Amino acid sequence: MTVLMQYMLKKTALLLPVLVGISIAAFALGAMSPGDPVDQVLNPNGNESYTREEYDRMAARMGLDKPAAVQYGKWLAGMFRGDMGRSFFTNKSVKGQLARRIPISARLAALSMAFTAVLGVGAGVVAAVYKDRFPDHILGALSMTALSVPGFWTAILFIWLFAEKWKLLPTSGIASWTGYLLPALTLALPGAGVCARLTRSAILDELGRQYVTVAGSKGFSRFQTVVRHVSCNALIPVVTYLGTHLAGILGGASVVETIFAVPGIGSYAIAAVQSKDYYVVQAYVLFSGTVYVAANIAVDLFYIAVNPRIRRGEAGR
Repeated sequence: MTVLMQYMLKKTALLLPVLVGISIAAFALGAMSPGDPVDQVLNPNGNESYTREEYDRMAARMGLDKPAAVQYGKWLAGMFRGDMGRSFFTNKSVKGQLARRIPISARLAALSMAFTAVLGVGAGVVAAVYKDRFPDHILGALSMTALSVPGFWTAILFIWLFAEKWKLLPTSGIASWTGYLLPALTLALPGAGVCARLTRSAILDELGRQYVTVAGSKGFSRFQTVVRHVSCNALIPVVTYLGTHLAGILGGASVVETIFAVPGIGSYAIAAVQSKDYYVVQAYVLFSGTVYVAANIAVDLFYIAVNPRIRRGEAGR
């Protein structure tokens, strides 16, 4: 049996208990969050009254009249059947809403990842090539700024500049592909800052190795050595970060999606949290956790693909 097959079987065996743990956390997060969804449905404006009988009937209709363990078992059984329940407030299928919104968030995450990789890796390579010189200092300051500025402030600044002042891009919505640009760039900047610093550090670490000295003796310039030889070896920590970063964008772009009125899963989850819509919150947490697990497995598979020692099984000896 190959190392890759052994790895896949091991990860598959470990995946089920992890997913069960995520499902318990997702259910507990919904059930233990403050507020009463039954009250939210019966009294949405905060100034309406209802009787105890009306409350009990609504709780039974929503499936919230049973003990927590029974509710979890029913919810988990529905998940295995592909039934994520229905929204308490719109009565729409949660599965159908996620199926409509996930592609939107996926496109936003893909574009944001492209910005992150291009800006981050590019800046990191240039900073490493010009170590301790003017470009390195400038890019270091820019990457630190990108890391430090809150995303919501960046979003507001972009809306003011590109939409209100220069009128180049829409302020909100995704009526066309241009609607993805501002939210994708907002999501990308902090990740690009981290990616730039990781890339610079990894390249500088590789530059001290023997094969770099050999390349220099053959007449390669520092930039040529970095691009042709060092970059591939330095990409492993960068790819590790990008994999988890992609999962974070896909599952956690809630604030940015809300600011730019992007109808993705993030803004859907924010609205559900505000209205105590348990089934939506639980499905969102379960989806986000599964994405993180899948991203980690994909990163590990990348290691196997690029590292011959892992493929030969030498890393485990």
